[in-house]
Amino acid sequence: MLVTILLVSMLVLAVGYRFFGRFLCRRCEVDDTRKTPAVVQNDGVDFVPTRASLVFGHHFSSIAGAGPIVGPILAAQYFGWGPTWIWILVGALFIGGVHDFGSMLMSLRNRGRTISEITRLLVGLRTAKFFRTFLLLALVYVIIVFLDLTATTFAGTPEVATSSGWFIFCAVAFGLVLRLKGLPWGVTLALFIPLTFAGLALGHYFPAEGISKNVWLTLILGYCFVAAVMPVNLLLQPRDFLSSLFLYAMMILGIVGLFFCGHPIQAPVFHGFTTDLANPGYLFPVLFVTVACGACSGFHSLVASGTSSKQIERERDVRPVAYGAMLVEALLAVFALASIAVLSGADIEGKSPVAIFSTGAAVFMNTLGIPQELGREFTALTVSTFLLTTLDTCTRLSRFLLQEMLNWEGKSARYLGTLAVVLIPGVFAYQTFDGKPAWAVLWPLFGATNQMMAGLALITFVVYLKDRKIAYKFALIPALLMMLTPLTALGFMAFDHEIGTFLQVICVSMFLLGLIVAGMSLNFVFRSQAQSSVSPQAG
Repeated sequence: MLVTILLVSMLVLAVGYRFFGRFLCRRCEVDDTRKTPAVVQNDGVDFVPTRASLVFGHHFSSIAGAGPIVGPILAAQYFGWGPTWIWILVGALFIGGVHDFGSMLMSLRNRGRTISEITRLLVGLRTAKFFRTFLLLALVYVIIVFLDLTATTFAGTPEVATSSGWFIFCAVAFGLVLRLKGLPWGVTLALFIPLTFAGLALGHYFPAEGISKNVWLTLILGYCFVAAVMPVNLLLQPRDFLSSLFLYAMMILGIVGLFFCGHPIQAPVFHGFTTDLANPGYLFPVLFVTVACGACSGFHSLVASGTSSKQIERERDVRPVAYGAMLVEALLAVFALASIAVLSGADIEGKSPVAIFSTGAAVFMNTLGIPQELGREFTALTVSTFLLTTLDTCTRLSRFLLQEMLNWEGKSARYLGTLAVVLIPGVFAYQTFDGKPAWAVLWPLFGATNQMMAGLALITFVVYLKDRKIAYKFALIPALLMMLTPLTALGFMAFDHEIGTFLQVICVSMFLLGLIVAGMSLNFVFRSQAQSSVSPQAG
């Protein structure tokens, strides 16, 4: 049964990429004769024209994180694997994929600007101010959640901490070699791929034991600051490319092992329309905001328009990098679903989603002769590398937003802006809420806010299409769904007294901010005539 589910998923995603991906390119008039921002504005720091395979690695590593792993596993516990699986496939193909494709394309045609700056150009300054505030708050959630998850993983699995440190060292060395162009591409790969994977053995034999979670929080915050101010092709690009290789290896080993494991599905296909494990526990909207990045994620619009668009060399690369990466992330979400489906209730009792995923993936790898402990460490390392990539990408994106809001330029803005960005998440990450870690408390709020970001980005895409007299219903329907779902979720959470007054206030604030931005943007969409306010250079 598991093999059938996986094969069907791969077939559906492949067919969707081929046909719906082509539709998106035709409808949006993708044209390689347009010069991209990376080519026109090449500065060697943020704007750097790069081959599609490297940009894909960066983009995929940045958007994946823990979202497509944690979300589907939690959703399967809440409602069963059946509805979770259906939403992953449908959401990724027709909602998340459209969102990612549109966000990157708009940025490419607007000098590499972020999604909030594009909103200012298309809809107006007042709407953009609310949108930027919303985005900054949402990014704070992302940094807090993933910072907490990373520090928890390092403290609980010290082997992963050592391997992650070695991985960062290799990434910087890889970036220096690429920057200096001292070796051919093939030789460089042949040298650094085995060198990077050697970190797994290093961590296994020399684990960074005895370091507390709070110490790891401090060290990771320092890493985020340094990584966010470094030139993009010195750490971010090479590290993301190498980390994507970890994921490819983990998925290939896990999927091949799945074909031979013969384990039956132990998780129920459907729990019901409600669950006692989530408050409020209704399938709509909880399933959708819980799966989050596995089907649609507003965070992707920030990566697509914030860093990836500044590296795209040709406009046609938007299809494999943006749309393709979303579909590969959906496949990862399906694999995460399989990892919990083969485990019994006793196997998952009291374990975090990352631990559940590592355990399930190790079961699949064990059928190929890989010891389960080694498989578990390798999977946990893969997840941690993606957590780190998301963290420093979030920090860089937050700095971009802050600079746009304050019209702040120059080297001082790069350093002081990054420092300001890491301070607030740093304070919150050290806290616990009623004895629970920050990530566990904030995940429902993160999921709802994340999908509202997606809805707002999709509305901006609709405005963009209408402004250019391109039929836009294929984007409008996903935009309306992605507004209704998170607004409903935030509304429920605002009246949930168990989450505490502080979080209730945040829910109300995000609900109102999202409603204001959506109302302003939709009002623009449904005007009889949309007036263009994009600069001539936008194309």
